[in-house]
Amino acid sequence: MKARNLGRLELLAWINDAAETDYPKVEMCSDAIAYCQVIDAIHPLTNVPLHRLNFNAKNKDDYSRNLKVLDDVLTKLKVNKRL
Repeated sequence: MKARNLGRLELLAWINDAAETDYPKVEMCSDAIAYCQVIDAIHPLTNVPLHRLNFNAKNKDDYSRNLKVLDDVLTKLKVNKRL
């Protein structure tokens, strides 16, 4: 089966649907919250610590802490993260 390239709007619609959010732009997902919520939805037994996320992240430090939560969850799931 051939991989399909998703457009930005399709990806955003999928994220908004899966995470039950309303992000107007993909760039706004940089706070890592939507990604954590999506992982929590598709891997409910992983116990993503959503309570550790700063849902009002405004600066680089807040985003970094949220991204650390995401990184910890991906490591726990043994997701291979390639740069």
